[in-house]
Amino acid sequence: MRILKALISSWLFCALAAAGATLSTGQKSSLDAEIRSLLDSQHLPSISVAIARDGHILYLDAAGSADVKHGRKATPKTLYRLASISKPLTAVAVLQLASIGKLELDQPVEKYCPAFSGHPEVTARQLLAHRSGIPFYKSDATLYNTRHFDTLNAAVRNVAAIPLEFSPGTGYQYSSYGYTVLGCAIEGASGEPYDRYMQSHVFAPAGMRHTLVDTRVPARRKAAFYSWKQERIQDALPLDSSDRLPGGGWLSTPEQLVKFADAVMEHRLLNESWTEQMWHETTLAGESSHYALGWALDSLDGHGVVEHAGGQSGTSTILILVPDERLAVAVFSNRDGADMTQVGERLVHELLQYEH
Repeated sequence: MRILKALISSWLFCALAAAGATLSTGQKSSLDAEIRSLLDSQHLPSISVAIARDGHILYLDAAGSADVKHGRKATPKTLYRLASISKPLTAVAVLQLASIGKLELDQPVEKYCPAFSGHPEVTARQLLAHRSGIPFYKSDATLYNTRHFDTLNAAVRNVAAIPLEFSPGTGYQYSSYGYTVLGCAIEGASGEPYDRYMQSHVFAPAGMRHTLVDTRVPARRKAAFYSWKQERIQDALPLDSSDRLPGGGWLSTPEQLVKFADAVMEHRLLNESWTEQMWHETTLAGESSHYALGWALDSLDGHGVVEHAGGQSGTSTILILVPDERLAVAVFSNRDGADMTQVGERLVHELLQYEH
């Protein structure tokens, strides 16, 4: 905690809070040094950070090694696995289609994704909120999938064969497989391949030119994947994320994700009404899961926070939005099991503490 508290000093956030603020050379150097201290304290091969406010990048830097073996340094342009931060991206796409009447959230999702046959009671809304009954990974063999699926339909047929854990709408179970089905529904509702729809309707309007499908990017163009085991950095277990692309298969950078965050907060991807619906807390028997439609909900210093973390073989990520401050923070590392959420929330906390 001492290092995290030192990460952002009060005088630094005076600069961030000022209108039209930019960091002086000395202030940026100080923050750079503190970011680099996390490499040792959390045993990270690399860390990459972006902070944006009112649509302007206030801080952008990376430290450490994108590839330890080959001595390739991390830069702000280094691509990391987003892991589950892929879910908010897909959620926005689903709600875009709902907003124009091409996809009905409370109709059977197999209407748009015939490959998901046999579960006519499952809806897109349930899938978005993890209330469909589709389970989480059942074993290491599924968590660390190595089978490649050429199409979402093939991946969905694999999901459709898994028994539901409960009757749809009666429970909560976080599941990336549910988002695989949503990706298929996007294809059926839009008439476009999922990845093409995302590029045209989500990434391009948000200025995200470097958000790409993990399995289609050569290793030399992205961060290598690591774990901390037996007190040392080791290669992470192999993973082919083609079975979970819409819920955990994209590559990107912190800069790209704070651009996405700002596009959402500015209602450039969804209008205000649909954004509010996306961020509306879901409940079951009067109890909240603290999850909305593709986003987790929290609060910091009296501010509502919308966020999503990601953890996957060789990656740990966090994206945090404070909508009433139009503030976004993204922190990524190419090591699984690292606590990027704590780092990201500390960044947000320090800024909000200064202002209030």
